[in-house]
Amino acid sequence: MKRGLITIVLAGLLMGSQAMAQEARTLRLGMQGTAGDPQFEGVTEAARIIKEKSGGRLTLEIFPNSQLGTFTEMMEQVTLGELDFTLNPFGGMDAWVPRAVLASTAYVVGDFDHLQKIIASDWGKGIVDEMRTEYKWRMVDSWYFGTRHTTAKKPIEKPADFAGMKLRVPNSAPLLTWAKAMGASPTPVAFAEVYLALQTNQVDGQENPLPIIDSMKFTEVQSHVSLTGHLVQDQLILMSEDTWNALEPADQKVVMEAFEAGGALNDKLVSEKEANLVSDFRERGITVIEPDKAAFQEAMKPVYADLDAKFGAGTVKTLLDLR
Repeated sequence: MKRGLITIVLAGLLMGSQAMAQEARTLRLGMQGTAGDPQFEGVTEAARIIKEKSGGRLTLEIFPNSQLGTFTEMMEQVTLGELDFTLNPFGGMDAWVPRAVLASTAYVVGDFDHLQKIIASDWGKGIVDEMRTEYKWRMVDSWYFGTRHTTAKKPIEKPADFAGMKLRVPNSAPLLTWAKAMGASPTPVAFAEVYLALQTNQVDGQENPLPIIDSMKFTEVQSHVSLTGHLVQDQLILMSEDTWNALEPADQKVVMEAFEAGGALNDKLVSEKEANLVSDFRERGITVIEPDKAAFQEAMKPVYADLDAKFGAGTVKTLLDLR
């Protein structure tokens, strides 16, 4: 009798452990960001919470620094269910959902809160739904990445100050359009070569978020930082729809709560870094200009008219009115 009872207990324990093993899952996240940046800190916090709240059944493995490929390749891996998560800007979804380009057009987005209102609007939800149904990308959260500003050897206070400037911008259609609308001459330079191009006057200025301006030491060869704030960027946390559907509702809730907490940490780190850099630049003798953005937005009106003609009359105004 005792031997039989022991056998039954052992069998039960074995079945229980097998069930737990079947439920255990490692989720994989690929990103372009590097260890130590705010996005990496955010996903690391999300990983901690996922493991803690799931009792160790779920773990999140992070692959930074484009280890799993370019952002386009990682997006495809998420579609195929080969990768569970990746990050990409909402405005950068225009390669797949063309009208999303409005969110990466200069001065359409005023600040990160405004971007969140755009994403939550009927227009934004339409894009989010199309991403999910057409490509199996489920939006989990939107994290603040930074606001792009301009450096030069002179102050940029109005669009006329851009006239004739050889301005380095990335090979991005919205940023090329912005530079031309300001009257600058957009000049392609590989990112790794921007410092030398500024130093040798191959280009007169460049634009980037403040943390990148600082880390790349552009202020060593540029005397002015003008807070043009022409583009506010986020990073969407995108999840494979197949992965989402494979999780129990309780685990779906854990994932959402974890990335919400990770996003709060990321947003805090980015915002604090931007605020601290403004005063830090001034302490270093860099002239920081805070221009009135209204004149820059006025210069974008022909671009907005073209976008309305392409995506529907009044679309840009609808998004601007969400501020």
